[in-house]
Amino acid sequence: MKLNVLAVAVITAFAVGTANAAVPESWTVGGAAGWAHGFDHSFPSVDDGEKLKFKDDGYGIKLYGEYNFTNWFGLGLGYNFIGGQKLKATDVNTGETDTQKMHANIGEMYGRFAYPFDNNGSDVFFKVGPSFNWFSSGETKFKLGAVAGIGAQWAITRNLALRGGFDYFYRAAKEDVRIDEGLLYVGFQYTFGGPAAPAPVQKVKASQTHTLDAGVLFPFDSAKLSADGQSAVANVVQSANSMENPEFEVYGYTDRIGTDAYNLKLSDKRADAVSAELQNNGVTPKVSDGKGKANPVTGNKCDGVKGRKALIDCLAPDRRVEIVVTGETTATK
Repeated sequence: MKLNVLAVAVITAFAVGTANAAVPESWTVGGAAGWAHGFDHSFPSVDDGEKLKFKDDGYGIKLYGEYNFTNWFGLGLGYNFIGGQKLKATDVNTGETDTQKMHANIGEMYGRFAYPFDNNGSDVFFKVGPSFNWFSSGETKFKLGAVAGIGAQWAITRNLALRGGFDYFYRAAKEDVRIDEGLLYVGFQYTFGGPAAPAPVQKVKASQTHTLDAGVLFPFDSAKLSADGQSAVANVVQSANSMENPEFEVYGYTDRIGTDAYNLKLSDKRADAVSAELQNNGVTPKVSDGKGKANPVTGNKCDGVKGRKALIDCLAPDRRVEIVVTGETTATK
């Protein structure tokens, strides 16, 4: 049984060793108590006329300290006191009995491997390592053994946690006594140290204005979006991925050629066409509006231009669709 327990312990350690665990670069101290039980025990009889009976149930107290080197591995030191067990010797001839109280003192050093539930230290874990045992029944002897255990801990806060588990101590007695001890325990622990909490991320309002050339988006005097126009709208959506909670506003503009009513209607259609393409890219604009010939970027630059074709070319910057994107971004120093 003991060999099977240790074999499973080693295999489990390798199985979970690459997982994450408690708060890295931190110290943990704790205490626990619970039920103890003696396994696989045998005692030498003083003579053939004695009958021995071992009360194998008792109690245990545990103190431990650990250091978490990384987010998945730590080393620990612990002390365990197991008491409440008794050895009763009965003389088969006279019926006289002699009862000795027995207790075990077990020091342990172990590696702790864990798998997390959160970033505060809640996890399930496995531990394995050597133990140094002295088992008293009227005298004290020392013995080297081993410990393997499983458990779980739940972080009440980042510092305080509840831990429960089961430890199996192999060879927890003196040379002429054969006994393994098991301890089922529950207790509390306190963790301190570890990396400083990251500073809160400051968010700031940000705005982007994308001016798209109507000559790229649409054929002249048309509101049908071209393939190049579709690509241009997709690029705007992609550029907004750096923002949190982005909102889109779409405004269409024409040049001054034509009547005000016609230009307003055309700019509305172009704004709607771009808005529809934004929706095809998973974005619903907050505003879609046509401004007609308002807010020309050419100003009076083209006032002296002669000829319709030359004027159309000069006024090209006025024929546009603006996509205004507002959202939040991380502040940088």
